[in-house]
Formats: sequence, structure tokens, C-alpha cells
Amino acid sequence: MNRSEKPSKAFTLSLMAGVLIISNSTLLGVAAIWFPWIIPTIPGSANDPTTLYSLAAIGLTFGILVLFGAIILRYRPGNKKACGVIIAVFSIPSVVTGGGFIIGFILGIIGGVSAFRAPKIEGNKASQL
Repeated sequence: MNRSEKPSKAFTLSLMAGVLIISNSTLLGVAAIWFPWIIPTIPGSANDPTTLYSLAAIGLTFGILVLFGAIILRYRPGNKKACGVIIAVFSIPSVVTGGGFIIGFILGIIGGVSAFRAPKIEGNKASQL
């Protein structure tokens, strides 16, 4: 498979999205531990830091799944439709935790859609991977 057939644009965008979502969630967790007064309280949380810890864990999970989809997209480009769906689907709910400073959310959607819409690899070339 030559370089023009791999979905490298989708991989790059999705990889950046995963890293941004993970870093945003990590910073949310750090702020919940050391600087809880900086983050405004979530309605119904009653200043309970476990809500922020839960949000950080959920964000890390979504970021890891987006990153996982990007890595699978890179090494198994024959599965690019499934990877595109995984990347887009797990980028959307990351908005709850900040969405990778919102830019990660946008890059994840663009990367997932571009992976899903990438041209199909011919059968003989896909078996050479």
C-alpha cells in the first residue's frame, strides 16, 4: 500500500483530537484535586469533588478510545469505516468534559468523517498489509 492510499489526514486529525481530549480531562482531574475552587460547581453536585473526578475519568475514557481508533486506523486502513465511526462517536460525548478544549472535539469529528469517507482500498492491495 503506498502512501497516497492510507488515510493519513484522518489519522493525524484523530490523533491530535485524542491527545487534546486526554490532556483536557487530565487537567480537569488535576484541577479537581488541587484547585477545586477554580472550577464552578455543577448543578446538583453540592460541591462534591467526586463529580469532577467522575467527569475526568469519563473524559479520559473517551480520549483513550479516540486515540485507539486513530492507531487502529493507521495500522489497519482496511477497517477505516469502523475506525471513523469509533472516532466520531467517542468525540461527540467528550464535549461534556471540555472536548479537548473544544478543538479536540472538532478535530475528532473531522477526522472520523474523513476516515469514514476515504476511498475504498482495492482487494489485492488490502491483503498486502
